[in-house]
Amino acid sequence: MGCELKKVGIIGGGPAGYALALKLAMGGVYACVFEKNDLGGTCLNKGCIPTKSILYNANLINKSKNLTRFGLKIDASELDFSQIVENKDKIVGKLNKSLELLLKSYGIEIVKDEVISFGSGKIDTSSNSYNFDAIVLATGTKPSVLKGIECDNKFVFDSDGILNLTKLPKSIAIVGSGAIGIEWSRIFADLGVEVTLIEAMACILPMADYDVSSRVERILKKKRVKIEKGVTLKSLIKNKLELSNGKIIEPQSILVAVGRLPVLPKNDLGLKVHKGFLCVDENFMTSQKNIYAIGDINGLSLLAHSATHQAIELSQYLLEQKTPDFSKKIIPSVVYGTPEVAWFGQREQDLIECNAQYKRVLFPVSAVGKAHADEEIEGFIKLLVNGEKLLGVHIVAPEAASLLMQFLILKENNLSYKLLHNVVFPHPTFSEAVYEATLALDNMSLSLPKNKD
Repeated sequence: MGCELKKVGIIGGGPAGYALALKLAMGGVYACVFEKNDLGGTCLNKGCIPTKSILYNANLINKSKNLTRFGLKIDASELDFSQIVENKDKIVGKLNKSLELLLKSYGIEIVKDEVISFGSGKIDTSSNSYNFDAIVLATGTKPSVLKGIECDNKFVFDSDGILNLTKLPKSIAIVGSGAIGIEWSRIFADLGVEVTLIEAMACILPMADYDVSSRVERILKKKRVKIEKGVTLKSLIKNKLELSNGKIIEPQSILVAVGRLPVLPKNDLGLKVHKGFLCVDENFMTSQKNIYAIGDINGLSLLAHSATHQAIELSQYLLEQKTPDFSKKIIPSVVYGTPEVAWFGQREQDLIECNAQYKRVLFPVSAVGKAHADEEIEGFIKLLVNGEKLLGVHIVAPEAASLLMQFLILKENNLSYKLLHNVVFPHPTFSEAVYEATLALDNMSLSLPKNKD
């Protein structure tokens, strides 16, 4: 198909859609992106970027409280949260414009119109029709809802609506302790809001390794976040929220952060779906020939970096007929804030459940000098290995996402962790903890007391 491909229509301008358009344009193929809203998708407009902007400023304000010991007094009670939101909007707007200029620099057409139908090589909008050799769906997801609780984005917010909040509530109940719930718990707690975090599972951040979940819970409790685990919402009457354990709370606001649902474009093609997500084969093709689906909409991984990589692999298939190997990729997960949380691979509880052979080390961040210099001593690097090969890496630490990638490069290339023993790590840095953690696997750490076992 690569030699016949001349025109590709892409519905959706998020990380999957715009990355594919760029890669196709680089390969000499005409690409057209259909996006009725702002370019960048959920990630740029309602997810990754805006939340990280707010999170950064909330953490900055929280840290400023410690400056009183140096004689500098800051009155956080005068905080104007609307200015934080305005700053977020400026950042998003700037990146929107930069993204549009980037696409146009490669000759990519951008159609800012709603797609009303597609199929058989044709995409129809409310004002025009376009013909293509292939169509790619990259329409992403939207916030999930809870039965019986309507998000009006005035009292009950979803993860989209909460970004437009301009005045801080005195208290908030956050339902769901995945990445979104944890990050907003950190934001509100840092800004002095009374937070109750509600999780149906037995632990918060349930997708993580149990040591990570436990440490994040400890960190949140230090911020005075109240945590209700193993409970669900029983009822909501006016502002009274009754939990399944009988407790009743009366928050000023509620944030529902219980996952994402696919946004399926209108069609009469009978595209095959599973649990709402479009089914695709190993080449990202849907049940209809020459109609592909990448990013959140196919349900393979609901992360922006996964969407981008799917776009890259699909472009290689369309241009070179190179079979994608996305199913073999190791996808890192990150929860932002202070400290960051990042992981990939197997969790210890999974290894225990399947009686796997493994060795573990949990290296404390506080063992490196940089942590004390920066006054960021909370966290650890946890390594799970079999022989010399990494099974899983779980990090709670400043710069956790960046530290994780040093291990991920080893894992992706099936390399021994001992290769890091020959690398000179700069001092003082948090990256020294990477080096020391691998040394600790062999009881050779230069920062930990001698193991008496």
